[in-house]
Amino acid sequence: MTITSGRHCIGFAAIIGFVISSWCLAQDDKAEKPKAAVPPPKITISKETTWATEPLRADGTVEYLEAVNRLFSKGVTPENNACVLLYQAMGPSPEGRRQPDAFFRRMGIEPLPEEGLYFQYLGQWVREQPGAAKDVNAVNDMQTKSGERPWTKAEFPLIAEWLKQNEIPLRTIELATERPKYFSPLVGTDAEPDGALIAVLLPGVQKSRELARALASRAMWELAEGSQVDAWRDLMTMHRLGRLVGQGPTLIEYLVGVAIESIAIRGELRFLSETKPSAKMLAMYRKQLDRLPPRASVADKLDHCERVMFLDCALRMARGQMRLQEIANEAEGGDSSLIEKLAEGAIMQTVDWDVALKSANKWYDRLAVTLRKPDYRERTAEVKQFNEDLKKLVEKTRGPGVLLALLGGKPAITQTMSDVLISLLLPAVQQVGVAEGRAIQRMRNLDIAFALEVYRANRGSYPDSFEPLAPKYIAEIPNDLFTGQTLKYAKTAEGYRFYSVGDNEQDEEGRSFDDTPRGDDLVVRMPVPVAKDQ
Repeated sequence: MTITSGRHCIGFAAIIGFVISSWCLAQDDKAEKPKAAVPPPKITISKETTWATEPLRADGTVEYLEAVNRLFSKGVTPENNACVLLYQAMGPSPEGRRQPDAFFRRMGIEPLPEEGLYFQYLGQWVREQPGAAKDVNAVNDMQTKSGERPWTKAEFPLIAEWLKQNEIPLRTIELATERPKYFSPLVGTDAEPDGALIAVLLPGVQKSRELARALASRAMWELAEGSQVDAWRDLMTMHRLGRLVGQGPTLIEYLVGVAIESIAIRGELRFLSETKPSAKMLAMYRKQLDRLPPRASVADKLDHCERVMFLDCALRMARGQMRLQEIANEAEGGDSSLIEKLAEGAIMQTVDWDVALKSANKWYDRLAVTLRKPDYRERTAEVKQFNEDLKKLVEKTRGPGVLLALLGGKPAITQTMSDVLISLLLPAVQQVGVAEGRAIQRMRNLDIAFALEVYRANRGSYPDSFEPLAPKYIAEIPNDLFTGQTLKYAKTAEGYRFYSVGDNEQDEEGRSFDDTPRGDDLVVRMPVPVAKDQ
């Protein structure tokens, strides 16, 4: 997995093809003339252009990989870095490809041996069992079900045996999440240590999600066996893991961290439903939740690593070290000869890169200010406007005006190149903001669920409304993050139901993604129902 996996990119050929064909027509009369060697364009090192001003390579350019590593490793040591123990649990090759030695040394430890008591991923473990003729998809389906509700060894014996085999690495993962920091260095490969930031591999990130699913399965097994303390410990390990992974520098790490936290919250609600804890136990669980590492800010990811990735790509393009087709996969059927023409540097040498970088930084500056606004609804409205402005920019790069811009001299070419790069490299900001909002609302829902459980433990039943909860059981009842209105609550014969209307702001009467028909509401039901197919 690379930093750009899952990134939103505008169609490359549609944006670039027209630009390049026009440029090449203008250059045809020069094609047979010998080309003089052209030195790389000079780029000013400053906050306005390169953003990072150190460290510098021998040629005077910014070493962006190290700049990001320095920023996100502040205060991190081998002793407080959860990533050190996570890799000791996962091994040096989480996705089959060994991490470079520089990765481990950047964390302050020696490279890990190839063999060890590392976590065994379910699919590979099943295939290695003697005489195993298991359908891996069916086994994965078993694991999904085992992570969603209590189960016994007799029901899923294969999952139980797999979890037993992974006891040691799962204990290491638990110890890892008790550390306060998470720093997973961004490094190039052994063959290309100074590789582009956009191509850096993140093999441990998706494997973290698999670790979380294993913890969820074990917690539900422990619930079925009556081991409530062990079940809660695994759920908290998973919740801390999500918060820690989200501290990584990249947007991908943030989104995976949010996904892990979502799994943890779902498990914690199931735990409340199955165990009906006493007020004393609820207070203990609540204290542990209050000690979770803080959730990372999506604004920091976009302001720092995403911005730096853009600047690194631009710098490499300016110096002839990267081509546009390496940034965005060229659409099938695109004219690769045109792309090669661009890679020769004719346009690159015309671009005023200082101006292009300053223009791009303004987009990132605006985005950082917007995403740090404390009011979610105001922030969402400004993100929508940001996306509209970005859409207009993309349309401009596709229209017939591009031809005139390309032939309009250095300023026009500079602005066109800046616009094209922005359209390719800015992520889907609105979707990222929604992911953050849903994570915040899910945690708010969990807080309310705890308050309702304490009320039940003290009074013997749930309240008829939220009103009796504050301030005794919760400081205040949070409104729906997406509308600013009161959450929808109703006491039921069995318990209660409440929900947020979700990011579409449509009241779908408490229907969530798991319901039929599907909805967008973020719902808490008590008792938590079991999926119909289980």
